[in-house]
Amino acid sequence: MFGKGKKKWKIGHLSDPGRIRRLNEDSVYVDEKKGLFVLADGMGGHNAGEVASSLAVNLVGSMIQSELRAGVDPLELVTSAIARANADILLESESKSAWNEMGTTLLVTLMVDQKMIIAHVGDSRAYSIKNGTITQLTEDHTFVADWVKRGLITKEQARRHHQRHGLTEAIGITEDVRIDLLVRDRVENERLLLCSDGLTEMIEDEEILTIVSPAKNPQAACNKLIEAANTSGGRDNITVILIFT
Repeated sequence: MFGKGKKKWKIGHLSDPGRIRRLNEDSVYVDEKKGLFVLADGMGGHNAGEVASSLAVNLVGSMIQSELRAGVDPLELVTSAIARANADILLESESKSAWNEMGTTLLVTLMVDQKMIIAHVGDSRAYSIKNGTITQLTEDHTFVADWVKRGLITKEQARRHHQRHGLTEAIGITEDVRIDLLVRDRVENERLLLCSDGLTEMIEDEEILTIVSPAKNPQAACNKLIEAANTSGGRDNITVILIFT
């Protein structure tokens, strides 16, 4: 599945609590050398969201980092790492009353040779930005996303719906979790954006495109995305990872 060949990339990443929330419950794990990028948006009371997201990114990141080597199927490794994180977080949530029902979204991207694996649970998103267009690569695991897919509401209605934060899948909630997987070729001169919903709740895809498409430096673009989301209200934690291939 994965051919040979190497190509460098440039990255930027930033996480911000936003303008309303005191605590940042988003977490990131970045291993630029291995091409491994993990993002999680935690949920739960009594700081449990922060615990869940931190556990998720560190468990998945360290497992993939330590076990990724010749002869290991990277797709199976990503899947098993996410399943392990789900089981461990569920166990932790049952061990302490303050952490009951804690959970997190999880978005994992792994670059292997000329392929790219994207795995996700929840509503943190991956976008491809190239040639003046922006394309959402992941499908939100939310009630409103399902309703849009079934034609019950429009995308614009979904953005304002009072149930828009309701997740149909999350890490650490149930023993079995649905992991969406995408394997695609790495595309030359593409900008890959990974983000929590603190960004996409605040600014439209077209504004993201306007900021990222002309950018020369991924870190500077990350800074501008965070600034734009905060200018629009910053109602949630905001986390972005940008990869320029």
